[in-house]
Amino acid sequence: MSENKKIILEKLGKNRDIIKIKFMEPLSSKLLTTYLTAAFNKCFKNCYYKIILDMTNIDNPEPDFIATLIEATAKVRTKDSDVKIINISEQAEHALAAFNAYAYLSVPKEGES
Repeated sequence: MSENKKIILEKLGKNRDIIKIKFMEPLSSKLLTTYLTAAFNKCFKNCYYKIILDMTNIDNPEPDFIATLIEATAKVRTKDSDVKIINISEQAEHALAAFNAYAYLSVPKEGES
């Protein structure tokens, strides 16, 4: 593994049909989301739908990151699979639990457009 890698995708399982996504170091929230999106897109392009996200270096996932995770999870579930999260910190777990879709979405108040 190269020392400058920010993220790795590793094949796991007896059939090597599970992909583990792991960030190798803490990154800014924008880079986290960018790299996560690219990783999921690579998985889907290569027909990998069993995914493990190792959150070892992700302590404060921002709403964009969480929305990307939810979107990918919804997609893999249409393929009868799942995204599993491992090594989640208490802080990251709280951020996931506190995610509010209503606050994330653009919902104009009555009379606004």
